[in-house]
Amino acid sequence: MTSKEIYITREIESWMKVQSKNYPIMSVMGPRQSGKTKLIRSLFPHLPYYDLEREAIFKMISKDPDQFVRDKCIDGAIFDEFHYIPKLTQILKTVSDELLTAANKEGKTALPTRFILTGSHNYLFDENIIETMTGRAAIIKLLPLTLQESDCTDVYQAMYKGGYPILYVNGQTPQTFFPPYIQNYLEREVRTIHGIGDLRTFRKFMQMCAYLSGNFFDYETVCRTLEIKKKTIDKWLNILYASHIIFFASPYYKSTMAKFANKDKMYFCDTGLCSALMDIESPLDIEEDPAAKGKLFENLVFSEVWKKSAIQGKYLDPASFWNVQGEGGYEVDMVMQKAGKIKKSIEIKAGDKFDPHWFDNMQKHPDLVAAGKFVIYTGPTMDVEGGRALNFTDLDQLFL
Repeated sequence: MTSKEIYITREIESWMKVQSKNYPIMSVMGPRQSGKTKLIRSLFPHLPYYDLEREAIFKMISKDPDQFVRDKCIDGAIFDEFHYIPKLTQILKTVSDELLTAANKEGKTALPTRFILTGSHNYLFDENIIETMTGRAAIIKLLPLTLQESDCTDVYQAMYKGGYPILYVNGQTPQTFFPPYIQNYLEREVRTIHGIGDLRTFRKFMQMCAYLSGNFFDYETVCRTLEIKKKTIDKWLNILYASHIIFFASPYYKSTMAKFANKDKMYFCDTGLCSALMDIESPLDIEEDPAAKGKLFENLVFSEVWKKSAIQGKYLDPASFWNVQGEGGYEVDMVMQKAGKIKKSIEIKAGDKFDPHWFDNMQKHPDLVAAGKFVIYTGPTMDVEGGRALNFTDLDQLFL
């Protein structure tokens, strides 16, 4: 088998098959190069494929998309990067409703997936598209590979390489992949979709975000360094978020608790991209830099939790952090809740030897005491007094 024939089975496939039985439209969103096209063409090989980034395809469909769908795609189709023709969503809604009405007359209550839309830009920020797709589309978020999918068990390689599938199937390295990836992202999304002309400053902004990952966002420093206003920063953060480059973790909050941080922390969806923006050139660079190691390991764990939640079809924030500020303040890296109660409290430590003091902050509030206690680290998975220590490759156990 040649490298071009390698296919990495994705954990989300089971969920997609379930959803495909109930919705006429399926939307598959995720960052560029996360494997969307290969996945959908593998699961739906019978559907014709149209890449709207190709000029000839775009011109052919955009002349009269309604007629094109009815003449060429009434039995279904895949529209890649569909946001280049936004009116497609309204057209597919109308066609799907007509097909569902016909199916209802035959005694059928659901219409299996017939149309698939993919995109690297999160259209859920567009209210018109949200209204069009509600109740008619299965929403799938495909992020870069999980640790299980990449079969990467070396923590430094995992942080340096990240999870973009191409790095695991054709011999590319982070040094050959990420520079053009970043440039293509700037040209195709930042300039073309969002109309940002100053790509040089935006690139510096991305680099600063990488260095700030895992922290409260430092507006003052970024404003001063890049000589831009806060409203510009907010706009640019939203662009990175909409492109599935970054995500935010919120502080756990209850109205009865005082002095809680009211800011989010920012993380990258992929540690390989974060490492590249930090100018890290090898796994050894991470191993020899305690600050980079701690930052990237925490990012790795948070992004893995976000990926696992997306695989289960859960798109609301799956985890928060616990941060009490002021005198006697303390932090717990991650908390996971259900029905308004903390079920798991988690510390993230980039070390391979368990320290029982890692549980100390989890004893400082009744809500934390009552929760299951975990440490994610690089040592062996084992039961310990007061909780469980999990190797970073075993954090699936957080979802049991």
